Amino acid sequence: MFKSYIYKIAVRYFFSKDSKTIVNRINGFAFLMIVSASCVLLVVLSAFAGLKDFGLTYTSSFDPDLKIIPKTGSYFFLNNESLEQIKNLSFVEEASPVIEEKVVLSNELNSGATILKGVGPDYYMTGVLDSLSLIGVFSPTKESSLYLGADLASSLEVVMSEDFSLLATAAKQKSKSLFSFSPFNSKRLEIEGIYQISSDIEKKYAFTPIKTLASLTGVSDNYFTSVEVMTRGVVDKMVLEKEINDLFTSEVVVLNKKDLNPALYKMLNTENLAVYLIFSLVALISMFNLVGSLTIMMVEKKKDLRVLQVLGGQEGDFNKIFFTLGVFTSVFGALLGLFIGWVIILAQNTYSLILVPGTSIPYPVSLTSFNVLVVFLTIFFLGLLTSAWSTHKGSNS
Repeated sequence: MFKSYIYKIAVRYFFSKDSKTIVNRINGFAFLMIVSASCVLLVVLSAFAGLKDFGLTYTSSFDPDLKIIPKTGSYFFLNNESLEQIKNLSFVEEASPVIEEKVVLSNELNSGATILKGVGPDYYMTGVLDSLSLIGVFSPTKESSLYLGADLASSLEVVMSEDFSLLATAAKQKSKSLFSFSPFNSKRLEIEGIYQISSDIEKKYAFTPIKTLASLTGVSDNYFTSVEVMTRGVVDKMVLEKEINDLFTSEVVVLNKKDLNPALYKMLNTENLAVYLIFSLVALISMFNLVGSLTIMMVEKKKDLRVLQVLGGQEGDFNKIFFTLGVFTSVFGALLGLFIGWVIILAQNTYSLILVPGTSIPYPVSLTSFNVLVVFLTIFFLGLLTSAWSTHKGSNS
């Protein structure tokens, strides 16, 4: 059972200064190392979280919140009434039917493969694409128009001219005869604009009106490869899936942003875990200073605390005092380290003290309550273990 005097003596030892300078220095150094460990762990995790958010902005800007795709096959049928029902759901802000197909874009000298997205005039990303325009505009209403990325345009040596066009070639979705002359369809597309964001996305996506791509691939009206949904706030994909079950003639599944980029999210989560484990190891090493501090204090105070036995204290109370002292040191060190880390993060976000190398972009730092909790619990748990190990060892000596 925990006795109140154990707590009081531990608090007194924590806040009071010992008359011996060497003990003060060792205790102060142990406390400083715990403060440093918690501060560094919070700053590093926040920096990685900021870098993760910064990197995801590029992919997230081209990904909807939720995406409805067929469970089997490439296309599903969706009539106008069902589409309106999806749009009228309380948590749906916008819903846009889309056709996506791999095509080859070519001219007389060059060719390149990309995913051509056929979108309607009410496509939710029209404004975003216009804001990314390097030259020209995005025209989802103009037949046979093409809006492509700067990286792909460069590799195809695109020239913005009325005399310049690209030949889009795609596989036919329906072939009426085994003796069909060609399994592919081709169509001339006029370049209306070029967007710029990142080389990966610029190579991956090009845009055209949905009717143009439907004509190129030979699909019928009201057949789509997906419906891209933007939601009001965070909505679980199961909620949307439950609402749309009866709106489709075939089975569909709903994907969220993580489902759309599984490899990217898995890599980021793995890196985050690796960073956490590495700096937790650094924190564990810093805890050895606490072991030394507690051990020296137990030796120094052993004679002074024999009076506890005279006053009725039990033999194990001596070790409980220093175990409590170790926990106090860890908790207060973690709290002070978190505060200093918060100040550093606030200063970076306010004054942009550190820039991304080679750019004028402030290094992104994101402070989250989850990371604060993780850091505090990590330091507290490590302090608990080292304090228990130190005092247990002392009880056997």
